[in-house]
Amino acid sequence: MVLFVPLFALLFILIYKPLNFDQIGEELLAWLNWPADVKRYLIAFCIALIGMVVAAISRLVMAAYTKKHAISYLRYMIWIACEILILTLIYTIFSVAMADAHSRDITGVFGNTLLTTILILLIPYAITYICFVWQERVKELKTIRKRLEEDENALQKAYIQLFDEKGKMQLSVRRESLLVIESADNYVCVWYQNGESIKKVMVRTTLKQVSEQLAASNILRCHRSYMINLNRVKVLRREKEGIFVEFGIEGVPDIPISKTYSESVTRWLMTE
Repeated sequence: MVLFVPLFALLFILIYKPLNFDQIGEELLAWLNWPADVKRYLIAFCIALIGMVVAAISRLVMAAYTKKHAISYLRYMIWIACEILILTLIYTIFSVAMADAHSRDITGVFGNTLLTTILILLIPYAITYICFVWQERVKELKTIRKRLEEDENALQKAYIQLFDEKGKMQLSVRRESLLVIESADNYVCVWYQNGESIKKVMVRTTLKQVSEQLAASNILRCHRSYMINLNRVKVLRREKEGIFVEFGIEGVPDIPISKTYSESVTRWLMTE
């Protein structure tokens, strides 16, 4: 902004010639034997340079201020108004000092200079304001997208989704609610807890396909006919018939663990 506003103001001054800077240039640089155009460019450059210095100092002060205080849009607009007033005062003093004794109408010069300064700065300030708002909105959108991605990932981790043989989702159940997945020929029977009751849902797929879908989860295969939620296991019991797990929930049977899967299940339970 410190660079863009003065450059735009310089072009505006050179094209529209406000502030009577042609006359000021002739009076101020009369001792220089330079062409009038060169003097005009030099004065225009000096006026733009003054604006850049004021803007730079203002932005440094603003940077220090915003370290301790929040700056709202209203305060920002007031700040810009103060910048315009300061520049107007500087240009007014400059114009009056260069005018002859009969032309030193400070009030009139201040009014004309204020209007001209506003016109000079209106477009670049509006453009930079739009750029700042756009950058802020882009940051907000990135933050929202990141938050949505995090929420989606958290949602995916919180739920177990089961798909049928055609790849269509048939059941989505909270991870902590799922208990057992039991093989039933070309179907699986999903046991899950809904409040105080136990529900069963049939999904047309195989236990092998389900185990592949849930390979990275805590839903582990423990038998050729069963998969269990290891986080819900209460008791691991060894008997003559083999190893069984208990969920401690009425209506849910003890699930056997076959020798093929016993090592992986017990290792996971011991680790956790």
